[in-house]
Amino acid sequence: MYKPYTIDQYKVYRFLEENFALENFLLSPLSRSALMLEDKAGDKIAFALQDGRVLEIQIPDSPPPAVVKEYLKHFHTLDPKPELKTFDAVTRWWVKHPNPLTHQQALGLSDDLYRHFLSHHLIQEDDARQLAASGLVTEDQYRDIQLWFRNGNTANHWLGPLGVDGVGNIYGLTLYYGTPQACKFEFYLFDDYYRHMNHIV
Repeated sequence: MYKPYTIDQYKVYRFLEENFALENFLLSPLSRSALMLEDKAGDKIAFALQDGRVLEIQIPDSPPPAVVKEYLKHFHTLDPKPELKTFDAVTRWWVKHPNPLTHQQALGLSDDLYRHFLSHHLIQEDDARQLAASGLVTEDQYRDIQLWFRNGNTANHWLGPLGVDGVGNIYGLTLYYGTPQACKFEFYLFDDYYRHMNHIV
């Protein structure tokens, strides 16, 4: 679950703790002073610290694609460019610098990966290694591996699809890619195709 990065967010978080069973919601940031809750039915409600009080606010619309594109174009011209390799570094930058991006856009995550990010703990390299070495991972476990990979590990490792056969979709994880210490794993994804091909109901 998302944890506050600013004092304003923390004050909103404390209010939410007192008034909601947070384990039943996805918690995500809207700004340096606002947080949003989403229940299992997809209903959303947002709160912000305004004039020292926590108040319900209207959920803002996502920025138009043209605005996002123009901002990213400007961001890529920054010199020096911020070192934003981990989710933590991106989030800290996002709350400290005015920008039109949603938190999800700043992290660069798809809808399913962002929801997984908000609802699961990030795994470590040993966990990713063990999952890949098992030879068969669930879709949630693969999202765990993807988030570990995206969280500052893209420079030293490789993760991606290798193809498909009569058993299922094959993926690969190579730790320390391109070095003498490289360690390769191949595994199947336990998805609908795997279930169909292996006659699993």
